[in-house]
Amino acid sequence: MDIYEFQKRLFEKGKQYGFSEMEVFYSSNKSTTVSVQNTVVVDYKIAEVLGLSFRGMYMDKLGYSYSENISEESIDYILKEALENAQVIEVQDEEELFESIEQYGSVNAYSESLANLSVETMIESALQMEKTAHQADARVKQVLECNVSKAVYEVSIMNTKGLNCHSKSSSASAVVYVMASEDEQAATGFYFDFTLTDFARLDVNHIAKTAVAEAVSKLGAVSLPSGSYPIIFRYDTATTLLGSLVSNLSGENVEKGLSKLQHKLNEKIAGSNIDLFEDPLMVGAPGATTFDAEGFPTRKTILIKSGTLLSFLHNRKTAKKVGAQSTGNASKHSYRSTIAVGPHNVYLKPGRRSVDELVQSTEEGIFIIELQGTHAGINSVSGDFSLYAGGFLIENGKLTKPVNQITVSGNIFDLMNHVDELANDLIIRGNITAPSIKVNRLAISGQ
Repeated sequence: MDIYEFQKRLFEKGKQYGFSEMEVFYSSNKSTTVSVQNTVVVDYKIAEVLGLSFRGMYMDKLGYSYSENISEESIDYILKEALENAQVIEVQDEEELFESIEQYGSVNAYSESLANLSVETMIESALQMEKTAHQADARVKQVLECNVSKAVYEVSIMNTKGLNCHSKSSSASAVVYVMASEDEQAATGFYFDFTLTDFARLDVNHIAKTAVAEAVSKLGAVSLPSGSYPIIFRYDTATTLLGSLVSNLSGENVEKGLSKLQHKLNEKIAGSNIDLFEDPLMVGAPGATTFDAEGFPTRKTILIKSGTLLSFLHNRKTAKKVGAQSTGNASKHSYRSTIAVGPHNVYLKPGRRSVDELVQSTEEGIFIIELQGTHAGINSVSGDFSLYAGGFLIENGKLTKPVNQITVSGNIFDLMNHVDELANDLIIRGNITAPSIKVNRLAISGQ
């Protein structure tokens, strides 16, 4: 059954159940992934996850339910579940459904060509990547992962207060993960790229060669003496650390006392060269959207300006509690999830010089390209981190020998107050992104 016809019938019957207001959140995620190994297709997956959640106001309480079945037979089940849920709720924060307004931005995130990308093209590209990886360097012993994926994601939010939001987005990506070895030492290299518009823009040969170059560059790595070193975090490792700061900007975490930035609004929390933005309307951002999980319109928000905290990320509920307006950051991990707070496209403003120039201006230091153990090694509340790291020694402005078996430790809040410079290599690849950053000194545990 068409989701719009289903919603119409659901709301009609919901009135008979006694619901005064109702809302449907529908999502569909269709993906295809092709994996190859040793010139053979070893995995071919087609997945489709779709379903809806229902919120209904009954006797001033919101009842919830969800279903994967979009059919006439599921309507009574959905309504009964929500009704029972509303009746057993004893304590509930005041909630209300959002009424539509005419202030939505514009984002074109759907590509018909990506949605119709043929499996034959995906297989051909994956095989080409694997071939290029093996030919790039004789030290490549195994291509551990080589796949091409495409996905189409669709969301609709409709309620009895006039809200009717719909979005459709598409993407395609290619991933290569290789292992190289020499003199009984092995190292791995990983690289991926994606497109939101045209698959022809993915250079699969470049992706493969980049993964190989990283793997072989790590061969011969040694540890370093423990001490305090100037550090340059490459963009991907800097992004990993930035994630712990962004979690502290969630209005939900602030409300629960799980943010170190509680009561820090309009105070200096980082260096004057730190500017952090949330821009869900940015062209080319994977998380771009015109509305959030509540149907509230998104907009660009300045979170940190010149080191001063100006705003938290809010949904309507967290914003109301502090007398603010939602920033359009209501999120749902899936149609089954309750509404939370999450980023769409948070990024750290880049600097002017290239990462190569940052290296050249460093007499001695370490260039970090890999962080491991992030789940256990980062405390998202305190900001403390202690992570296994790998990279290269910097000597007289040049990358020299590769290093591994070191642990980098610090605190993300302290780090953001001691950033010497930010590079200009910002590439938006997810919901949180940072350019490469240079920190004046951090503790390193090594040999």
